[in-house]
Amino acid sequence: MSLQPSAAARRANRITIWPTAFGEDIELSAPWPGRFSTQQADKRWTGAFDVEARANRMSHMVGNSLLPSSAPRDHRIWPGQSRGNRTTWIDDRTYQDDAQLWDGSFEVEKRESWISRTPDRLSDGFEIEKEKAKWKQPLTKEQLDQADSALVSVDILNHDFEGYGTPEQPYLVRWIENDPANPMLFPKSRKWTNAMVLAFAVFMVSIASSGFSQGTADIKSEFNVGQTVALLMTSLFVLGFAVGALVLSPLSEVYGRRELYVWTFAAFVVTSGVIGLAPSISFVLAFRMLGGLAGSFTQAVAPAVIADMFQAQERGFVLSIFTLAGLMGQMLGPIACGFLDAAYGWRSLGVMIACASFPTWVILTLTFPETYAPVLLKKRAQKLTKITGKVHIVDGMQEEKTIGTQLRVGALRPWVILIYEPIVTLLSLFLSVVHGTLFLLFAAYPIVFQQVRGWPQGVASLPFLAIALGIVISLFYVALVDQKRYAKLVEKHHGMVPPEARLPPAMLGSIALPIGLFWFAWTNDPSTFWLISVSAGVFFGFGMVLLYMSLTNYIVDAYLGYAASALAASTVLRSIAGAVFPLFTAQMYTSLGIHWASSVPGFLALVFVPCLVMFYKYGHIIRSKTKFGQEAARLAAMMDGRK
Repeated sequence: MSLQPSAAARRANRITIWPTAFGEDIELSAPWPGRFSTQQADKRWTGAFDVEARANRMSHMVGNSLLPSSAPRDHRIWPGQSRGNRTTWIDDRTYQDDAQLWDGSFEVEKRESWISRTPDRLSDGFEIEKEKAKWKQPLTKEQLDQADSALVSVDILNHDFEGYGTPEQPYLVRWIENDPANPMLFPKSRKWTNAMVLAFAVFMVSIASSGFSQGTADIKSEFNVGQTVALLMTSLFVLGFAVGALVLSPLSEVYGRRELYVWTFAAFVVTSGVIGLAPSISFVLAFRMLGGLAGSFTQAVAPAVIADMFQAQERGFVLSIFTLAGLMGQMLGPIACGFLDAAYGWRSLGVMIACASFPTWVILTLTFPETYAPVLLKKRAQKLTKITGKVHIVDGMQEEKTIGTQLRVGALRPWVILIYEPIVTLLSLFLSVVHGTLFLLFAAYPIVFQQVRGWPQGVASLPFLAIALGIVISLFYVALVDQKRYAKLVEKHHGMVPPEARLPPAMLGSIALPIGLFWFAWTNDPSTFWLISVSAGVFFGFGMVLLYMSLTNYIVDAYLGYAASALAASTVLRSIAGAVFPLFTAQMYTSLGIHWASSVPGFLALVFVPCLVMFYKYGHIIRSKTKFGQEAARLAAMMDGRK
């Protein structure tokens, strides 16, 4: 192999690609600026170093052993290198070129070959046309100074992303190995801190959704309105959930989770507090609906945030805590607000909720990070483009849409998923029945225990503790039984567990829930000992949590990249049911009686049991034939922290 540069190589601005003579099995890495590193493969090695990172001085080495001295030497004291010359080793023999310093750049592309631009010389290698060469200008100190600690670090600036950096073939930005900005790789302490803050936010919104039902009598008296108008305090809040889930949740897939969390929860705190100053029933109802709209984002997007940070095998327990927070808030809301209303009046309810929620908003604002991978990668790509001047885009998201298009797609997507994804459609209807039944009980328990049995207001809300007990039991079941079952499946399938593996707890819950409803329906007569009737709530609470948790996990796993939109679609139907069911509860109990009226939701729940069995057996086939089912699989690969 000749070391003399050819006549053609002496012409200026020639480009050389290295080292085709050695094959493509040699792996190289080249952080810039600073010295290049070398790796050995098949008893051959090659490397190049930027001496002092000033004038792009380079050396090129090839050989059957590492160095003549059998050990790597400090690049600053190599013979010839200290004089700024190029030195090459071949077969333990040293050749020195005493020519002037090279004035060019050197880098590794795809870790397969060297590419060099020099003003006046080449050594051996294939010459290629300049237009076909991949060549990257070394980063300047100004560019490096713009790096940050996570999103665009020095390692990210120097990373070899696929592409050429041109508008036609831009660099494709993805997570790198051990990427500190990847929410999946956050430390466990940070993940759990974020999860607990959100869980408490969900808890407070849930208290607000059900607690005001205890102020109905006072509101009827103060504003001289009927029962139906007073019940609108709860129904409009839940209806606000439906509107908010439809509008706000999909926007998190466009603009990210953090900013929307901060602003919507702030609005929830404000709307809750000002109700205490309400001069009219219209003011109360308007701000209750606005509060539901603002609080909907916290409820609807929380499972999607968990999917952003936790791997599939970790999500089950975390989501069960969120389910516990939401349902316990709805159970404890009537109890706490019932006693508070009796002592201080209905206006104290909103003030209490606002005061308890404000510290959570402060912590959320100061500590909660962005967690949605596509938005983080988009910000990274934009900053890389700004710093380097080369075009970077997110891999798999080449098309840049206008804000109007993004808003339109975000608003329509939940409806599209709801209509064209049969899994989301049927499970959302089932969850709507469950959710509507819960809010029906908020109106039915006062009828059964306060009006029929004659209990006082605060005491009449205590039977909700039985439902709360069932919720707690379900959490222990998830932690001690279901988590172990799922962990075995993760090990068996090497981490690639099908989403349908989430459904067995739902099938158990679909049996427990109607048992609890029928039990309550036929033991709620005053002649039956009260504890027997109250105990039915344990089965209802147990089954309700298993259904919420299992079906939410299933939707998240099956539609990972579109989890917020899929859950928004589910939340819309659930919220409508939660808003409507309480409005006809009193009339239904008057017409059908306390036994048959309480049986109606039990019959509705039984209708959906076969759906769970069908999805467990054939869900994977259904998903493989739907648009969003296929697209979710591709997005899941992009969001995987190992990619």
